[in-house]
Amino acid sequence: MTKHLRVSTYCNDEHPQKAMKRLGITYQHATPQSMGDQWWFWNCENVPDPLPEHFSILDCKDPFKMIGWGLSKEDAEKIRDYVGTGS
Repeated sequence: MTKHLRVSTYCNDEHPQKAMKRLGITYQHATPQSMGDQWWFWNCENVPDPLPEHFSILDCKDPFKMIGWGLSKEDAEKIRDYVGTGS
């Protein structure tokens, strides 16, 4: 099952995409959120439990609500329709 993750860049020197790669977390789409000092990663797989510092679950069941917050309608459709490798 995939999860959406939020990664804080505040007081964190490692770029979020590098951290994801180092941890072996794969994702479908990444959305930088510069105003909030964070990145959103959509449909993540291989998510460790517990989550590392600076990581949290992005509680968003409907990506269409994030259109205009870095997502286009097309992005939201792809996120909604994603079939992960673990499926």
